[in-house]
Amino acid sequence: MNYNEDKIDEYTLALMCLVTHERHEGMGARAWKGFDWETLNRLHEKGYISNPRGKTKSVLMTEDGFLKAKELFDKYFTEDMKKDIKPIPFPKMPGAAKQRWAELSSDSKKAVINSAWCTRCMDGTTIQISEGRMSGRSLVLRGTCKKCGGKVARTIEPED
Repeated sequence: MNYNEDKIDEYTLALMCLVTHERHEGMGARAWKGFDWETLNRLHEKGYISNPRGKTKSVLMTEDGFLKAKELFDKYFTEDMKKDIKPIPFPKMPGAAKQRWAELSSDSKKAVINSAWCTRCMDGTTIQISEGRMSGRSLVLRGTCKKCGGKVARTIEPED
């Protein structure tokens, strides 16, 4: 079978994060080694784990290996709210406001949603949009703060 070994290595290292134990800050951790031997050997060659050969049922992860495993686990297996926020259809958005919102790229929409200021939290937040209206040539979005539920507004001014 033909497969991408680097991808297999990444997923295996990410899953090793689930089976770690005896974590020592700055020194790595131990992880159960119930994975494919060829993959474990490649991870050893890359410097992420100690030599997997031997009678022990676990392997020592280097500090770099543990940190990389944590990073990959978060990348592949956790829900990152900011990354996964998608524009939603708005029940209260007149035609002009809906058209202005539709003109924005997906990246711009995400940036707008993730860059509101909450006066209650006194911090940047994600806005849960409940309505959008045009004010002159600017689109004004109103909604709530994802952190505290306070009222939040975000204005999108025309580019020209």
